[in-house]
Amino acid sequence: MHNAEESVSEPVSTDSVLSESAAFKSIDIVFDNTEKVYCSGKTVTGRVVLNHDGPINANGIKIKCKGEAQVYFTDRSAGIRRKFSSDETYLQEEVYIYGNCSEEKMVPSGSYPFSIALPEKLPCSFEGLYGRVRYSIIATFVITSELKFSTNPIPFTIVSTVDLNSDSLAPLPISESMSKTFMGQSEPLTVAVSLPVRGFVPGQTIPVKIDVQNDSSLDVRKLRIIFKKVVTYHATEKSRKHKEVIVEIQQPVSKNTELYEVGVDVPSVPPTGMTGCKIINVMYTLKVEAFADINEWYYKVFHKNLKIRMPIVIGTIPLKNYENPENTDFDIKEEKSSNAYENVDLSLPPLSLRYEETKIYRSSKPNKDDPTGEEGESDGKVEPYFPMYRVYKFDGTKKRGGTS
Repeated sequence: MHNAEESVSEPVSTDSVLSESAAFKSIDIVFDNTEKVYCSGKTVTGRVVLNHDGPINANGIKIKCKGEAQVYFTDRSAGIRRKFSSDETYLQEEVYIYGNCSEEKMVPSGSYPFSIALPEKLPCSFEGLYGRVRYSIIATFVITSELKFSTNPIPFTIVSTVDLNSDSLAPLPISESMSKTFMGQSEPLTVAVSLPVRGFVPGQTIPVKIDVQNDSSLDVRKLRIIFKKVVTYHATEKSRKHKEVIVEIQQPVSKNTELYEVGVDVPSVPPTGMTGCKIINVMYTLKVEAFADINEWYYKVFHKNLKIRMPIVIGTIPLKNYENPENTDFDIKEEKSSNAYENVDLSLPPLSLRYEETKIYRSSKPNKDDPTGEEGESDGKVEPYFPMYRVYKFDGTKKRGGTS
């Protein structure tokens, strides 16, 4: 329960107001959808729970719902640190659910329902190191214009639909190869990487096939497979890119083995792109890196590992002809009627609607991260928040083992 704090700009001296404030106990928001996950165009419903020893005469109870994107980072150039920021607003609604601002009436303790219709085509929720897209609701018990009690902002998740079947690149296989002749060697090291498709959803495993042809006299110690999230933050005058390591796998290499199959599990992450948001963009890459043993120190100075990078598309609806999610006993009619969830393609088997919290993963180059700038204005204390994204369950037939 969120105990509100008194938002009084000046001490109020009247005995009646003091007695009323002493009678107040708490105000809280309870969502009908306990996961607090919604689609654009749907309706957020719940209730404001007011608890006091009453009776209290007040203007009433109001809620404020807003959705906005904020970008904030600092950058040092020529010894001067500058702050950069930008913001966008997608939703701003304030309404009394009991009473009004112009007259007082008796406001008893109890539960007060609310309903907020969401606009279409909202950007999905996102939280990152240098910015966020966040949706939240605040409830306020307005006793007078000077005496109010409010909850902290209560975040909820907006999910978007990214259908991989509508992406021309998602069903295409990937096949990349690269050769490198190291200093002091006459023959090259060649690494070829292949994926059956380019598009995946959270809960799926990316099956990576790696063919190592080593014609040099050097030993390849290991392969490193890294699945990265690449976020670009656009401020008014400058953009900043930040890379997070979602999955990192170390695959030992044997002289007697050329082909390696490694499974990279996709956790709860936002989909590729941020449709509807102009200041934050999300992309994904898969990198395979081969580590060659270089003993001579003068070669090591100029040595760089062989690296192959490939773009990956992350969606919210999986490819139909590649791998189907597991069947469940979930009632699809219940799913389609729920405010919390997006419409389901009836050609797919019934799906268990499982949502999991995401997180901000470790930076690929933490030493280059700068402290973030100020987070802009807020209606209350800004708590850490981790949006929830749909995570599917698959039977694992396409999953391959690797050493993680």
